[in-house]
Amino acid sequence: MRLGPFVLRRLAISIFVLFGLSILIFLIARIVPGDPARMALGPRAPVDVVERLRQQMHLDRPLLEQYGLWLWEVAHGNLGDSLVTRRPVKQDIREFFPATLELVGLTAIFIIVGGISLGVISARYANTWFDNVVRLFSYLGIVTPAFAWAVILMLLFGFVWHIFPTYGRLTEGVIPPVTITGMYTIDSLLNGRFDLFWDAFMHLILPAIALALPPMSQAARITRSSMADNQNKDCIASMIAYGVPNRVVTGKYLLKPSLISPITVMALDIAATFGYAFMVEKIFGFPGLARYGIQVMLNKDVNAIVGVVMVLGVVFITLNIVVDIIVAYLDPRIRLLGRNV
Repeated sequence: MRLGPFVLRRLAISIFVLFGLSILIFLIARIVPGDPARMALGPRAPVDVVERLRQQMHLDRPLLEQYGLWLWEVAHGNLGDSLVTRRPVKQDIREFFPATLELVGLTAIFIIVGGISLGVISARYANTWFDNVVRLFSYLGIVTPAFAWAVILMLLFGFVWHIFPTYGRLTEGVIPPVTITGMYTIDSLLNGRFDLFWDAFMHLILPAIALALPPMSQAARITRSSMADNQNKDCIASMIAYGVPNRVVTGKYLLKPSLISPITVMALDIAATFGYAFMVEKIFGFPGLARYGIQVMLNKDVNAIVGVVMVLGVVFITLNIVVDIIVAYLDPRIRLLGRNV
């Protein structure tokens, strides 16, 4: 199966998915109880001022007409203005999304490297003390939410041992690098400021580990289980019987098919991290998109709510396409049977 037509087909389907998502979240944001104009202006605002804002936001028109006007503005690159920040939603997303992307990027590295490594080593030394420790760690990591890990890590490594900073993206008083991507670590390197890079990177460690521990634990458990199942197959037993070294069997023949399930689950966990990172961002004072999203939802900022959800929808769809491509590479049957992809 050629990769080009497969990707184009998935992209075409994704456009319809995003269109359906926009309709759903647009309707939900407007039928939820509460007047956005009144919430933005406060309870003491005069009625005529509130009504004027409602007219400016087209809230006095039928829902279908509101959606048509919003879709027309989006087609011209305008997501509307935020009632919370009093700025264009597009500007808010441009400011807050790189911070969350930077945080989730490091979280994804921890999830992938830590989850797969622990799972592979645990399966390699199954039923040993190391395997038992990894399994115990996995169950503990799965049942403990990320915000609880955030508090524990902050207390231990921030206040008891003073190893990592615990607030913000940079040390207080440090001037951020010249904005290129919006991600401080990358912008620092592009500007040749290695001192800023190290400062920004140290601020990412604790929140990234807190976000990574639950999905990393699950990835380790699934990887171990998948490798244990594939280890009992006849082809693996035959190679071992013929004297093929264990490291070759594990690295070349056992690991590849065993990664299909873990990679699928890890991709969904990484995409979900963009949404549920708000508690960790709040604890560490991290100005990211997830924290911004919760703030606008509590204030029923309809334009910002739709904008944030649409960005998260694009993230989910992109990661799903990437996972499908990786799985098609790992499993030759999917490449041969393109109609089943």
